[in-house]
Amino acid sequence: MSDRGAVRPILASAFAVLVAAACFTASAQAQTHVLIAGGLGGEPRFSQRFRALGADLASALQRKYRIAATNIAWFGEDSTFADSHYRGRSTRDALEKEIAAMRTRAKAGEQIVVIFIGHGAGQEGESRVSLPGPDVTVGDVQRWMAGFTEQRVAVVNLTSGSGDFLPILAAPGRVVITATKTAFERNESRFAEFFVKAYTADVADVDKDGRVSLLEAFRYAARETKRVYDDATKLQTEHAQLDDNGTKQNTAEPTGRDGQGLLARRFFFEAPGAPVAAGGDQGIAALYHERFALEGRVDSLRALKPKLTPAVYDAELEIVLVSLARKSREIRKAEGRP
Repeated sequence: MSDRGAVRPILASAFAVLVAAACFTASAQAQTHVLIAGGLGGEPRFSQRFRALGADLASALQRKYRIAATNIAWFGEDSTFADSHYRGRSTRDALEKEIAAMRTRAKAGEQIVVIFIGHGAGQEGESRVSLPGPDVTVGDVQRWMAGFTEQRVAVVNLTSGSGDFLPILAAPGRVVITATKTAFERNESRFAEFFVKAYTADVADVDKDGRVSLLEAFRYAARETKRVYDDATKLQTEHAQLDDNGTKQNTAEPTGRDGQGLLARRFFFEAPGAPVAAGGDQGIAALYHERFALEGRVDSLRALKPKLTPAVYDAELEIVLVSLARKSREIRKAEGRP
């Protein structure tokens, strides 16, 4: 039997599992549930900034990414705020109650995204986000996330000094993003504003597929943060990190090709495989679902690369990439694009 024939069962099994998962999560019923927690500002300029970031992100998630308003819960420093997404003060008890409600609402295969905006403090197991009343610790968040065993989960901590959240929260099948590398990077963070901008403005969709993945948002925000420091000829005091494979070997430069970034590259706010670009057209949405599955096959094949000979890997990759190119051409034709 040839090398290629010998690995066929391995490839078939891996592809079948991944495609089935992709198709399941891309179903029309799949939803994304988002909690945005804005912390204490400490002074007016920070309070205003955190409020604006929360409001802009919550609005974009419903307006641009069509997440149901009932699935967007934004909490902040103020007791009340004139915004339909605003749920009140971001106390630890209020956030815990919302997490419990999300756990009740979310079905298997749906997405849970928790985003913190504000100031951080503490180190290692004592790392925390500054909130009205008792702070939320990384231990609290770890306990909350443990309840989501059948959902895709992302925790995005955009606070200063957030780096020590990552090694504690990192787990297989979970995307964790922090604005800093360690708890000692405590200066004002610029990463948060650029991460939010990745979703509120048309600046981060690198592959021009009408979607912005967590990886695209991370890389855009990291690049723009570096530019701010470079332009001001200042030493960069924050270095955002990402882990999405549970190894706790976080990186500032995930590629999404192998190692870190593979899950984040396919994690979108809208229902998986049903991008906003479909514009509500079920036929076009079905084509996107099929392309999403093919993208999964590429990821699966890359994961199997160490087990394959170069010739077999190249041959199998070519087959999938040709199918992917044809599917993309079908989508462009259906959308009337060249």
